[in-house]
Amino acid sequence: MLIQDFYQIEKLDHNEGEIWCSIVLNQTHEVYKGHFPGQPVVPGVIQLQMIKEILEQSFQQQLFLKQINLAKYLQPIDPVLFSELEITIDFSLTEESVYKINALILAKEVTFSKIRALVIRKV
Repeated sequence: MLIQDFYQIEKLDHNEGEIWCSIVLNQTHEVYKGHFPGQPVVPGVIQLQMIKEILEQSFQQQLFLKQINLAKYLQPIDPVLFSELEITIDFSLTEESVYKINALILAKEVTFSKIRALVIRKV
C-alpha cells in the first residue's frame, strides 16, 4: 500500500474480465487533516492508487499505470458519510500485454469516480 492504513480490503472477488472489491476507509487517517481540514475528502490520486493496488492483489504482480484515459470524479468521497466503498474493475488484456481497465468507485447507489486506464506489468 502506498499509504499505510488508509483503507482495508474487506472482500475481493474476480473472474474472467471483472474484479469486485469492498473496502473500508480509515476515517481518522492523517491525510484528511490536510485534505481538507474540517471537511475530509479522499484525494483523486489516492483513488487511482487504490485501483492499482486492487489490480495488483488480484493479478499477484506489480503493475504500473501506463496511461490514464479518463479520471472523472463525479462526487467527492467523504469518508465519514461513505466509509464503505465498492470498486468494480472490468479489464481485458491486449496483444501487447497491456491491461485495459474500466473502474468505478461506488457506495449506496452513488457513483463517485469513473476511471479508464492502461496498466502494464512493472519490470
